[in-house]
Amino acid sequence: REWLVSGDDDWLRRLWPSVRRALEYAWKYWDRDRDGVMEGVQHNTYDIEFYGPNPMTGTFYLGALRAGEEIARRLGDQDAADTYRRLFESGRAWIDQNLFNGEYYIQDVRPDAASLSSHGTHVSIGGQDRDPKTGWPKYQFGTGCLSDQLIGQWMAEIVGLGKLLDPQNVRKALSSIFHYNWRADLTEHANPQRIYALNDEAGLLLCTWPRGGRPAFPFPYSDEVWTGIEYEVASHLIYEGFVEEGVTVAKAARARHDGTRRNPWNEFECGNHYARAMSSYALLLALSGFQINAAEGLLGFAPRVHAEDFRCFFSTNTGWGLYSQSVRGRAAAVSLEIRYGSVVLKSLNLPFKLTSAVATLNGSTIPVRCAPTGLVFETPVTLNAGETLLLALSTASD
Repeated sequence: REWLVSGDDDWLRRLWPSVRRALEYAWKYWDRDRDGVMEGVQHNTYDIEFYGPNPMTGTFYLGALRAGEEIARRLGDQDAADTYRRLFESGRAWIDQNLFNGEYYIQDVRPDAASLSSHGTHVSIGGQDRDPKTGWPKYQFGTGCLSDQLIGQWMAEIVGLGKLLDPQNVRKALSSIFHYNWRADLTEHANPQRIYALNDEAGLLLCTWPRGGRPAFPFPYSDEVWTGIEYEVASHLIYEGFVEEGVTVAKAARARHDGTRRNPWNEFECGNHYARAMSSYALLLALSGFQINAAEGLLGFAPRVHAEDFRCFFSTNTGWGLYSQSVRGRAAAVSLEIRYGSVVLKSLNLPFKLTSAVATLNGSTIPVRCAPTGLVFETPVTLNAGETLLLALSTASD
């Protein structure tokens, strides 16, 4: 993500040895057989350890392998890129085959996972640490529907890495998360932990067990509602075309922080002004379809709402401004207005199949050609604060 926004290859090259060590650390502790699946004990944001393969840390790992592959190829490290690709393909196939239950992804709980991690001796699973109902280590989710199960895929959407898992399974799992974990009213919901949503309020539960199998001691926060995860799931739903569902979740989070019920500037979780709620920025990215690759001089937009008359804020490494598009039949008008700094543009991805384009800046026409994904400028265009690039476009009938 930081490289895509900065476009700084020198910075990336300096960091690459450390990036490799960080990624390949997984082979020492969690994926010791290097099959793209983390079988070991995995500490996580729920302040506990997951034993065995699961989709949450599993998709993070798959996303890391894909990002590592892209970086390695950019820097000419083909051996590393090929290794990461092999592990990615192996891991994604295993997760789709073994963790997808037809509706969502589950956890393959392995009580012996500590033996698969070189630090496993530090994790006790004696009798008092086992779940009396399942015999597993305490605090697993097993057959549950975890709202966080596709967090790695969500991040992959943001940075344009493509699908980490079977696209149909991803869509079905997202749909299931909304179907099973969304509550339009929490009056009848029992939560013995921290209360961030209650009574007639709506919210997305962290985990449910629609097919049964809830452990006696699931991970402690499973019945809670966190805005940080609500925004993650909401924006991911929007990326996959479930716009109404995504907006519904986001609106509920904001309704609970309307200035009457709670502070609108403090979406607290484990502390005030909790950082996880910054995932809300992904709503802008998903709704606008924003893309950036500064090294290639690429920006992209693909609005998922109000496409006929759309306007939004965007920000790059060197400046920020406003994007707008207006569509009337087969004619479209697009503008990029720079309010601060500057933006160097070599290509602009757009959600149209273009047949012709006229680009104007400061009253002068700029040479541009249509491409399958949008527009390519014959020479890089620098847009400075106060300037607006105007595009008059003709689109194909389909």
